[in-house]
Amino acid sequence: RWSCDPAGGGGGGGNVWAGLRDKFRNQERCVETSCRDRAAPVGDDDEVEPPDRAEIGRATWRYLHAMAASHPERPSAQEQSDALGWLASFIQFYPCSHCAEHFAGVCESAPPQTASRSDYVAWWCHAHNAVNRELQSEVRRCDVAQLLAAARAGVQLDDLPACAAVPLE
Repeated sequence: RWSCDPAGGGGGGGNVWAGLRDKFRNQERCVETSCRDRAAPVGDDDEVEPPDRAEIGRATWRYLHAMAASHPERPSAQEQSDALGWLASFIQFYPCSHCAEHFAGVCESAPPQTASRSDYVAWWCHAHNAVNRELQSEVRRCDVAQLLAAARAGVQLDDLPACAAVPLE
C-alpha cells in the first residue's frame, strides 16, 4: 500500500512526485518504442506497429477522464490514498519516460486533488491543460459538470470547446 504525501510534508518520505521526476531525469531520454512519433501512416502490409506517443496519449487521457468521473463523491482517507498510490504507479510505469517525467512535474507543482469527485475531475482537467500547454496544444475549460457529462458519454476532453489559456490552479 502506498503512503503518499504529494505535498512532501510529514512522514519523512519526501515528495513522491519529485522522486518520480528525478528518476526519469537520470535515465536515457525516450528510448522506448512509444516515444517516437510515427512518420508515416500505418501501411496495409499486415504488420502491426506499437502505438506511438500521440496514440498512447489520446487513449490515456480518455481513460483518465473517465476514471476521474468514477472517483467517489466523498472518498474515505483510504480511497484518497489509493488514488494517489495508483497515480504514482501509473507515472512510474507509463510507456514514455519523457512524458512520465513531465507529468511527475505537473503533479509536483499542482498536487492531485482527491477530496471529492468534483475536485478530482477538475484536477485532471487542469493537469491535462498543463500537458497541452507543454505540447503547445489548446487548453480546455474545466467546467466540472461538462467534464462529468463528457466522461460519462465517452467523449474526449479534446472534443469540448477550446478556451483561452488559463493558469493551472
